[in-house]
Amino acid sequence: MDVRRVAVAGTGMMGPGIAATFALAGRQATIVSRTPEGAAKGVATARSLIEILATNGLADPTQARDAAAQLVPSADLEATVRAAQLFVESIPESLPLKQEFFARLDRASPDTILCSNTSGISISAIAERSSRPERILTTHFWNPPHLMPLVEVSVGRRTDPGIAREVMALLRMCGKVPVMVHHDRPGQLGNRIQHAMIRECVNIVQEGIASAEDVDLAVKTGVGLRLPVYGVFEHADMVGLDLVKAVQDYVLPDLSTVQEAGRLHREKVAKGELGVKSNQGFLAWTPEKAQEVRSRRDAFLIRFLRWQKESRV
Repeated sequence: MDVRRVAVAGTGMMGPGIAATFALAGRQATIVSRTPEGAAKGVATARSLIEILATNGLADPTQARDAAAQLVPSADLEATVRAAQLFVESIPESLPLKQEFFARLDRASPDTILCSNTSGISISAIAERSSRPERILTTHFWNPPHLMPLVEVSVGRRTDPGIAREVMALLRMCGKVPVMVHHDRPGQLGNRIQHAMIRECVNIVQEGIASAEDVDLAVKTGVGLRLPVYGVFEHADMVGLDLVKAVQDYVLPDLSTVQEAGRLHREKVAKGELGVKSNQGFLAWTPEKAQEVRSRRDAFLIRFLRWQKESRV
């Protein structure tokens, strides 16, 4: 299936970046919102993301200009879903909300592929109220989607494997790095890894082993620094599985195995210390500090992507 018309529902954190990705690959990308003003704002955001990529040498000027012209706003969900060959939902993370939304997407053409950008909700559960669960799957773009290469393609119990392979091929054409998640499990792939790490990091602070600030420093200047080019299994094999086994035999028994968020984590939530949104979490925050961290993150990702691009030349 040659997908030329894509639609994205959601104008918040993720939708515009997903739409920009498809537009840069030469696909018409419609951003649909409840209001014309919301859709227009989503398109404006997507165009600004494309401009960032062009300014930093990650999209050439002609490609960026053509991509901006491929972005279309819409406040008519029914007409948009009928016209789209691939539809990506990126609305808030609520199972009832997503189930209701996908039931409405039954108005799509029988050939339309329907995707959710959920970061961890079961795609089988999301598809329960749809009449075409075989055409529904997860495409979890990582944030920020215009910069992060990874997209997790997760299949539900009734997803057609052939459709999943078509979506994987399309994402590769868009310059993304898709990975296939073969079993519909909580957290898919990346979030299972990420939240295992968060659990142990919270445990380290809770036990007084190190401060939250030093945990972050250890991750940023140690293990995390090499992960972009040195995967977990590459590391284990390079070190030697016998040594990895020996280390795990004495370290793993001392790691957290709690089956819920850690005690310290739950205490902070109970006190209203929710992170950036409340100016206090494991760390203290101001709006300026939060923006500095986002800017630092994006600048690093841009430099890494430019290095990757130059390395392939």
